[in-house]
Amino acid sequence: MELGAIQPDVRREVQELTLLFAISQALDKSMDLREVAGTMLKAMTEHMGMIHGTLSLLDRKTQEIYIDAAYGISGSQQARGRYKLGEGVTGKVVKTGQPAVIPRISKEPLFLNKTGVRNRMSKKDISFLCVPIKEGPQIIGALSVDRLFEGPTSLEEDLRFLTIISRLLAQKVSLLHEIDKEREQLNAENLRLRREL
Repeated sequence: MELGAIQPDVRREVQELTLLFAISQALDKSMDLREVAGTMLKAMTEHMGMIHGTLSLLDRKTQEIYIDAAYGISGSQQARGRYKLGEGVTGKVVKTGQPAVIPRISKEPLFLNKTGVRNRMSKKDISFLCVPIKEGPQIIGALSVDRLFEGPTSLEEDLRFLTIISRLLAQKVSLLHEIDKEREQLNAENLRLRREL
């Protein structure tokens, strides 16, 4: 096998390892999910050539999916990115727990573009990848990215890598949920003790 044929694979592996290192550092540095996700999404665009990225979470009370953190998307665009369970590609991923790969968003009727971030781009060349974020058996959200279409092989590699990142992120979300639960229990216990006094 010629060295030239191996180089793109080696280059991709180095990019993935560099990105995983950057993500693990971001996960260790902060307990703020938005900060961690923002740093992570930025690193993904810099190292993997992705255009936009979002972390969407499921509100368990309302059963609505909202964008909690994003890169390359304005605050007003994020606010428009709300989905019902099963609605659009993101809603379907969160409902089913199955990842989605859309090679060209212009050919996918389920792709809703609620944020409007892709309005000024040529949709025929944009691919969209979305993977579920799971906390144990529960689906708590989705991680999604846009990138320029480079062919099906590249998308499969991206999907594999995005799944790895979603698992790392799920561990952080799970830890933060546990901390929040303990904080609520402590506050409830504190309030009970005050009443008794």
